[in-house]
Amino acid sequence: MNHRMKKHPLHLFRGTLRTKMLTLFLCLIAIPLSLQGMITYSKFTTSTEERTSAYTAQIVHQINQNLDRNMEEMKRLSLMPLYDNSILSILRELGGSAQAPLYLSTEKRQKMTLYISSLSYSRPEVKGIQIVSLNGLVFSNLDPSTMKAQVDLRKEEWYSRVLAGNGASVIIPSHRPAYYVDSSMDRYFSVARLLREPNTNLPLGIIKIDMKMEMIDQILTNMPFTKEGSLIIVNQQQELFYEKRENETTPGYQALLQETAGLVHPGQSGRTISLQGQRYLLIDNVSARTGLTVISMIPIDSLLKDSNDLRSFTILIAAIFLVVAGGLASYFAYSLSKPLVSLKEKMLQVEQGHFHERVPVSSADEIGKLSEQFNHMVEEINRLVNEVYVISLREREAELAALQSQIHPHFIYNTLEAINMMAIRAGNYDVSDMVSSLGKLMRYTVERGDGFVTLAQELESLSSYVRIQQTRLGDRIQVVMEVDESLRDAPIPKLLLQPLLENAIYHGIERQERGGTIWLSVARDAEAMQISVRDNGKGMTQPELIRLRSSVRIPFHQNEAASSQRTGTALRNIYQRITLLYGAGYHLMMDSQAGQGSIFSLRIPIENEKRAMRHVQSLASGG
Repeated sequence: MNHRMKKHPLHLFRGTLRTKMLTLFLCLIAIPLSLQGMITYSKFTTSTEERTSAYTAQIVHQINQNLDRNMEEMKRLSLMPLYDNSILSILRELGGSAQAPLYLSTEKRQKMTLYISSLSYSRPEVKGIQIVSLNGLVFSNLDPSTMKAQVDLRKEEWYSRVLAGNGASVIIPSHRPAYYVDSSMDRYFSVARLLREPNTNLPLGIIKIDMKMEMIDQILTNMPFTKEGSLIIVNQQQELFYEKRENETTPGYQALLQETAGLVHPGQSGRTISLQGQRYLLIDNVSARTGLTVISMIPIDSLLKDSNDLRSFTILIAAIFLVVAGGLASYFAYSLSKPLVSLKEKMLQVEQGHFHERVPVSSADEIGKLSEQFNHMVEEINRLVNEVYVISLREREAELAALQSQIHPHFIYNTLEAINMMAIRAGNYDVSDMVSSLGKLMRYTVERGDGFVTLAQELESLSSYVRIQQTRLGDRIQVVMEVDESLRDAPIPKLLLQPLLENAIYHGIERQERGGTIWLSVARDAEAMQISVRDNGKGMTQPELIRLRSSVRIPFHQNEAASSQRTGTALRNIYQRITLLYGAGYHLMMDSQAGQGSIFSLRIPIENEKRAMRHVQSLASGG
């Protein structure tokens, strides 16, 4: 099986050139487009979160500043009674203890009411301002019908905070005061202070300013606030001061405390937390004046809504571009690979011996140039096959047939045998050996066959030739043969070795008076047979060696012109036979030095003679 037809295990995976080109085009389009989309989405998302975080932080800070201003104003109001001696005298009259008299004149009570009303004038955010004596009498700017006249301060939860303030202002979170008798059950946050005697520092009562929750709503009126998020205000004890949620599904402060295990760390703004399976961006701001912390929680999904829309739009556009690019890639891949596929098909036809195939040239680019060169190559191969191999082979077959038709082998063999018998009867055994060797040599030479013999047969014929030469030259010639025994059955072209010895004898040894030695070596070299003939004869100068090499390499169709030179004819025939049978990779090599002898070597593959002739036979049948 031809090894070129074997499929690689990954052949189907690798696919054709057209598939590779289409895959390459799609990858070059899809990969950068996908990377660009992912990077753009990531950058846009990160930028959106950062911008929202920074913007929300500014809003939360502004809310806290507005709260600070309102709280500072309320703290300032809570100090005003300490600067009015008439108010202080009334509180002194009521006594500094809970056992003080509960009676107060109408004039003094009216004075207290008017004073408190002046403090609350033009302050719509204030629900009421109450001054409570230590014995529980309540003075307020509100309608007496909506207020209790007396209250037990010790039962109020917020009273302990006021006492703990020890005269400083105290901010009380959302609560429902007991001194209100209306049924609205509204809750308020307050600023309260313990009033003390300026000289003795003894407690006289408290002032408590109740503010409506609408005050914070009014602050938030001009502040953008996401509908999906929530706004929370807590004090330093993390008690809820204010909470606003646009819908009930949005987690509030209690969910924040429960799911974060109470780990609310004011000041760590820009954190991402998970509540009820959703991620929220938490922004907070702590007031250094009031200690209040304003917390804004914004759902990440609402922040990324535009990003998700951008992602969906990007995916849609990328899909459209990919479909269009796939169509264009298929078109260009088909257009580019079509001439290559046609070239491949023509090459397969040429490989099978069809040298008249041509590739149509439809462009002037590299593929068109390649097609032109292929056509030129096929034309040249066709010309060489017709001129060199087929014509030369037929001429040699005709010459051999003509030569064999003129020779009558049986007549020559019978004549030589008769001469041999006459030499034996005459006792001339040297003549008998020469005649016998000549007969064997002629029989070997003129026998018909397919042109191949075993190495052993060639050596046997060569021995007959050597005996004839030794009889002729005597002790002036010595031949040493070194043959690898494992190669004796290997096929070689017939009459391959005799011309090499003949060349060594006539051009090297015979021209020396002292004679010389010829060494014949046949050895194995990997999958090839290495044959060398070396002599210590006359040798050649470098110019002579160059001319001989040039003469040997004269092409077949110039043989007739080269035959008149008579130089290197036998060697040229060997060179041409080896090249014809085995290809350009196998040829005759020669080297020589004047006065030191010459060496001729050739290398032929060890294979069956039928395989050796395959190249010539296929070319002949193709022609």
